Amino acid sequence: MMAMTETAPSAPRQVRLVGLLQICPPSIWLVAGLIAVSLALVPTLLSSHFQWVILRQAAPVGFAICAQLLLMRCNSIDLSLGGIFLLTNYLTTSSLLSQMNTVTVVAAPLLAGILVGGVNGYFIAVRRASSVVVTLAMGTILTGLVLYLSSGNPPGSAHAAVVWLGRDRVAGVPVAVVVWLGAMVVMALCLRWLVYGRMVRAIGANPTAALISGLPVARTYFASHVLAGLLAAIGGLLQAGYIGMGSVRLGFDVVMVSIAGAILGGVTFGGGRRSIVGAVAAAYALMFLINLMTALRFAEPSKLILQGLVIAVAAIIANLSSRTRG
Repeated sequence: MMAMTETAPSAPRQVRLVGLLQICPPSIWLVAGLIAVSLALVPTLLSSHFQWVILRQAAPVGFAICAQLLLMRCNSIDLSLGGIFLLTNYLTTSSLLSQMNTVTVVAAPLLAGILVGGVNGYFIAVRRASSVVVTLAMGTILTGLVLYLSSGNPPGSAHAAVVWLGRDRVAGVPVAVVVWLGAMVVMALCLRWLVYGRMVRAIGANPTAALISGLPVARTYFASHVLAGLLAAIGGLLQAGYIGMGSVRLGFDVVMVSIAGAILGGVTFGGGRRSIVGAVAAAYALMFLINLMTALRFAEPSKLILQGLVIAVAAIIANLSSRTRG
């Protein structure tokens, strides 16, 4: 009786902890921790000026994270996102579109992203090839294509319309942030209310059961990869506008950041809750972390080690959360 009396109070605390893990993705906890550290060590980072800078930096990354998150929810993955970012940068900064009108300059990279996503989706959904192999090959092809077209040299400056998207403000708010958050609201509503969102959840929970039940698994995979290609192209467009010039090395870290962000957002392969909210918080947290480490004068190796530790801890938390739900 004494043992039961001593251990009983710990049970409610465990229940509350489990509940918090289920409700809040790891990215929310990371944001809270970064704010606390910044308040103690670098309070200037919390000023409105720096916060808008961080959010603007997070916008392109946020689109890549959302694309990866969408695919991971239905047990797929896209390793070609970096190639799409690089191709988008080339199209918007090279002479190919420099003489075109604004609509063409903006639409061409988006159509290219849709096309790449469609090719990925065809081989994965229709031909049932491995998503890792197909998208890794596609990313390599896109990188090689850009290097060939540019002869290894950075293209010119970004088109004025692209720079406006990446740098300018509307009513004091960066255009990139408006585009990013607006798109995330639309994505959240689609995943919550449309049939497509229910298909993604069903396939992610059990692809075999979804196929036996007669759900359009192949079409859902195809649509998800097309949408991921479009989201990556939008992110690449915003990043090209923010940088303002061409680059042949852009996008090499996009894939790892997108996977890390999806994990921070609380998404595991086939599951995850509060996914869009978690993805937005993850993009913001990753950029906040980089800026905080820069302000604290962390060396580059230390930055990589700390980022890796943060992602590892987030993966453990996400795994614990998914187990408690099960």
